[in-house]
Amino acid sequence: MKTLIKAVIAGIAISTGGIIYLTLENHIAGSFLFTIGLFTIYTFGFHLFTGKVCYIVDEKPSYLLTVLLVYIGNFVGTTGMGTIFRHTKLSKLTAHAADIVSMKLSDTLFSTFIMAIFCGVMMCIAVIGFQTIKDGVGKYFALVLPVMVFILSGYEHSIADMFYFTMAGAWSAKAFLYILVISAGNLTGGCLIPIAKKYLKEEGSPAHS
Repeated sequence: MKTLIKAVIAGIAISTGGIIYLTLENHIAGSFLFTIGLFTIYTFGFHLFTGKVCYIVDEKPSYLLTVLLVYIGNFVGTTGMGTIFRHTKLSKLTAHAADIVSMKLSDTLFSTFIMAIFCGVMMCIAVIGFQTIKDGVGKYFALVLPVMVFILSGYEHSIADMFYFTMAGAWSAKAFLYILVISAGNLTGGCLIPIAKKYLKEEGSPAHS
């Protein structure tokens, strides 16, 4: 239950970042301030799907259940906040959200999957960098810069997209399909660096030298 609650709160945090992004016309400023969501999650120990997938390689198979639970919690948090915001003065942002979602749904599934993979890579850099870099300034640069890169590059983040789809009122069978493809891409991308590190470590061990 604690895992689920922390995941719901993480979804709320991402929604907060999403609102900021929708509010600002300047994409650089919007991508920078969007990171308040990640800052909140990893400063206070909440659970985000695109962060949890980075550790699948090093965990037992049962860890996948935790990842699934976090995914569900993130979905509840983002769709809940999107629904609430649609009934506030921020409902004026629904048109902007609809434009963003329309662009996402007009992309091919292959392109969407590739964009999601690279988002997963950026998230892995951000999350593992934040948790391993000891320098106080460096760890926050590690958290902020990859997130700005994935937003400005147009990469797809499944949890943020859940919020945008809800704000736009755009949920449909096609939307769910795209979210599943994006989620699979995020998972794949999030595992790439850990797999590479594990392989290179094994290659460099005495047994393989």
